[in-house]
Amino acid sequence: LFVDVFGTSRGHPKSKPFVDRVMGFYYGDGKIWVRNYQILEQTATTAKEAAVQKKLTGQAHSTSLIEIGPRFVLDPIRIFRGSFGGQTLFVNEDFVNPNVARSQEKKVKGERYVRRKGAERKRKVREREIKENVPVDPLADVFQ
Repeated sequence: LFVDVFGTSRGHPKSKPFVDRVMGFYYGDGKIWVRNYQILEQTATTAKEAAVQKKLTGQAHSTSLIEIGPRFVLDPIRIFRGSFGGQTLFVNEDFVNPNVARSQEKKVKGERYVRRKGAERKRKVREREIKENVPVDPLADVFQ
């Protein structure tokens, strides 16, 4: 599958007769991490550097990988037996649809709004009751 997706066709004008890149596929945290590396082979420019390199590593040249990108993370939700359907082979139980997460946030905000409006109504009722139940002061109009 990976050769079909990432491979270069035989005889393609941009194809090279050697391999200078490597792709790494890692599985961790329930996700597939994809990295693209370039193989970098460095040879010593002088005989002295070559001797030191051979003494340290046992080889006259060194090989290393440098990440060149692109890099991306795949979060598999469901894997089917066919291309776009068929028997389900894998289901990610930890996956939460972004639309569901958004609707939950809106629901929480809506509940806060309902509570605030309920408290506001209770406060108005309480203020009305206080105004209605205040006893009449017989001396209220003495100084008017």
